Amino acid sequence: MSAGTEPIFTTNLSDLEVAAHDVLSAGARRHLRAWAGGAAAERANARALHAWRIVPRMFIDRSERDLTTTVLGVEMPAPVLLGPVGRQALAHPDGEVATARAASGLGLTYVHSERASRSLEEVAAAAPDGPRWFGLDWPDERDVDPVLLTRAQAAGCTHLLLSPPQPGQGWAALRDIRGTWDGPIVLGGLQHVSDARRAVRHGLDGIVVSNERGRRRPGVGGTIDALPRIADAVGGKLAVLFGAGARTGTDVFRSLALGADAVLVGRPYVHGLALAGEDGVRHMLRTLLAELEITLSIAGVGHHRDLDASALVHA
Repeated sequence: MSAGTEPIFTTNLSDLEVAAHDVLSAGARRHLRAWAGGAAAERANARALHAWRIVPRMFIDRSERDLTTTVLGVEMPAPVLLGPVGRQALAHPDGEVATARAASGLGLTYVHSERASRSLEEVAAAAPDGPRWFGLDWPDERDVDPVLLTRAQAAGCTHLLLSPPQPGQGWAALRDIRGTWDGPIVLGGLQHVSDARRAVRHGLDGIVVSNERGRRRPGVGGTIDALPRIADAVGGKLAVLFGAGARTGTDVFRSLALGADAVLVGRPYVHGLALAGEDGVRHMLRTLLAELEITLSIAGVGHHRDLDASALVHA
């Protein structure tokens, strides 16, 4: 606004899904909703996030703000990662290539899905300098693919983000993965303190608090409410990330205040991709980071590391 430049689409990220609706096919919309855990999980996450209200502060000079952080050895300009979303070509022909380029331009970490439309090698060629992780579905112990993991590392992926196992699957696959993967391993889909403690015992380097498997069970709850308990139980023993429904900078603020070291966003950047390709992803991410910085200022916080639950009240 101050530069007199009109944004390419809305800067209200709460309206982004509505803006993208007309350019996304019905199949793409179904895919994105399923990826987020289904409609019930989506609604539950939004309600739970909005129930945590931000407390503004006055008479505190926060003219200088710092979003930088380090997560599992990765220096980041902000505590935000682009979570793994498969089949992004449903939103735009450039798919993951455009997303990786936009993330790389901002220095943000991009997580490449095993189910991506574009290959690991295409993404690496398009964004050679961007920090990259690899998102892998938890394999059956007989189906661990060492060639795929080797390809991911050759393409510059430094960390492995595992989706949660299906019911009945054991930990045997993790042993085989460790035999191939030379780097930190993060487990996603955790919603219970006991599961987080098991992750610590099994030597995981990080966890993602999310309801990634929310569509597989009835009565799903808002995952943000589980974050403080899990962070209190295992924070400091491994990295605690949040990845369930954060759409805006204020959602990222809430997640950080409740104990997350960083936040993964998913559907919002794909909506930006649908609207304007690489430029759309970049615009969405810049908007989110600006909103986070403004919210820190309103809350009287200079660095997100200083955040805690006292910055919020629960409605």
